[in-house]
Amino acid sequence: MTMRAVRPIVVGVDGSAASFAAVRWAAVEAARRHAPLHLVHAIGIPADAVPVLGRLLFDTSGLRKVGDIALDAGRSLVQEIAGPGGAIGVETFVESSSPVPALVGRSADARLVVVGARGLGAFERVLLGSVGIGLIRHARCPVAVVPGLEESLPRLSQRPVLVGVDGSRGSDLALRMAFDEASTRQVGLIAVTIWSRRDAPAGAQERTSALLEESLAGFTGKYPEVEVHRVLAEGSPARRLLQESGNAQLIVLGSRGRGGVAGATLGSVSQAVLQESRIPVLIATRRQ
Repeated sequence: MTMRAVRPIVVGVDGSAASFAAVRWAAVEAARRHAPLHLVHAIGIPADAVPVLGRLLFDTSGLRKVGDIALDAGRSLVQEIAGPGGAIGVETFVESSSPVPALVGRSADARLVVVGARGLGAFERVLLGSVGIGLIRHARCPVAVVPGLEESLPRLSQRPVLVGVDGSRGSDLALRMAFDEASTRQVGLIAVTIWSRRDAPAGAQERTSALLEESLAGFTGKYPEVEVHRVLAEGSPARRLLQESGNAQLIVLGSRGRGGVAGATLGSVSQAVLQESRIPVLIATRRQ
């Protein structure tokens, strides 16, 4: 398969440390998946920039120059990670629109969209309100949110993948993606399911255990090389996921759920994990 036939990994770049952490992580993923890398800077032309005779009264040249500088720095990072003779195909793009439309538009043909957990300028609100919600809600491919990593990528790469399970369709999609990620990385998998006496006092633990086993059954046979560590616990889903993340390299969550561990990406559990996680979080979405 040629590089052109492989869907790219798209990264939002704004020149911040967080966006460069996203570039580093995405570059490793691109090398692992033999996928091209598209670095995108969105300048976000103001709404009051009125077109006159096909031209904008608002001068965007300065913003585009800032974008070009950020993208050049991102390209240098990719080349550094690829090393001498490395083969990571990179293209850079400066978009006039704001981050969500720019990234959502490119997500239709991408295998993954990657953003930093904190940023500057247009990308600053990626996890702080409507921008982050809009991106995750409308993206037509999985979305990875990468914090400023405190440990080196090679060190993290030895750890297992962590996934939240609640038996929903979104959880099933997250499991499928988590097993694939673990297999590709040649690491184990931590599957977390939470039960609550408050919500279902009689036999809650037994039913939750059965749900976990049923959810895993369709994947353990397909991925026999992936060692699975099961975590069945009572309490807060977000708190337990964050606790387990200290021994993981990646958290995978579904975009819809039953309010449990994988409970809706736009809900409190996923937002809490996204806001506080110190490792990348991958939101599994179904391609439209």
